[in-house]
Amino acid sequence: MANFAEIKQNLDPSFHYIIFEKTVNPADGPDFSEISAFITRYQKAVIEQEVHRDPTGKHLLLVVKLAADEIDEISQEILNLTFPEDITVYVYGRRPSIETA
Repeated sequence: MANFAEIKQNLDPSFHYIIFEKTVNPADGPDFSEISAFITRYQKAVIEQEVHRDPTGKHLLLVVKLAADEIDEISQEILNLTFPEDITVYVYGRRPSIETA
């Protein structure tokens, strides 16, 4: 178990990360099926994935560590996707060069 602040402190600044936070019932399993297709499309960029449950049991956090050369494309796609209301997405690492219209 880890809370969000602990996870952020342990991120390696030389990599990029996408963190998916999902609100769940304490008895729910670690199900991130809503985003599995998204991650599968970028599997070549994924270095590591870890699922954490916060100490309250109310949030699951999927931490996806990414290769730096893919972050621009992945970040742009995240901006264009609509995730369920119970999922919050965070992107960490060096600021990606996202162009906005």
